[in-house]
Amino acid sequence: MKKFLIAFIILAVAGGVGWFFLLRPETISQETLTHDFEAHRQAYEDIAYYLAKKDITTEIKDIPMAGKQYDGVMYEDTDEYRAFMEAIYVIMEEDHDAIISDGETVEFVYHSTGGKFRKLYGSVIYNGEEQVKGKVTVPLTTDGWHLYIAQG
Repeated sequence: MKKFLIAFIILAVAGGVGWFFLLRPETISQETLTHDFEAHRQAYEDIAYYLAKKDITTEIKDIPMAGKQYDGVMYEDTDEYRAFMEAIYVIMEEDHDAIISDGETVEFVYHSTGGKFRKLYGSVIYNGEEQVKGKVTVPLTTDGWHLYIAQG
C-alpha cells in the first residue's frame, strides 16, 4: 500500500508539471487583446505616433529607467517625448515582451502564457494602413490599428 501511495504521488506531481509546461491554457485571445487595446489606447497611440512620426527604428524590451535610452530614440525636452516615455512604462508593465518599430510599422508584442503545445503569439500593430504586409490581421480600428494572433 505504501509503494502504491508513493507511486501515485510521484505520478500526480509529474502529471502536474507536464500539464504546466505542455498544456497550460493561453490567455492571449482576440477578446483579451482588444480589451487591453481599448483600455490603454492613449498609451498605444502616444508610442506609435511618436515612433512613426520621427521614423525611428528600435526595439524596446523593458521599462524606462533614469538615464536609460533606447537605440534610435534620442532624448527631447518636449511634452510629446515625455508622453512617449510615460506610455512605454504603461505598456511594458502590462503583458508585453517588446515594442518593435521599423520607422513605419510599430508592433506591440504580448507575452505568451500558454504551455508548449498551446502557445500563441499575439500583437497589436500600427501602420496607418488597411493591411499589414506579410501577416493576416484583424482590424482594430479604421485608422491603421491591427490585431495579429498566430501559433507560437
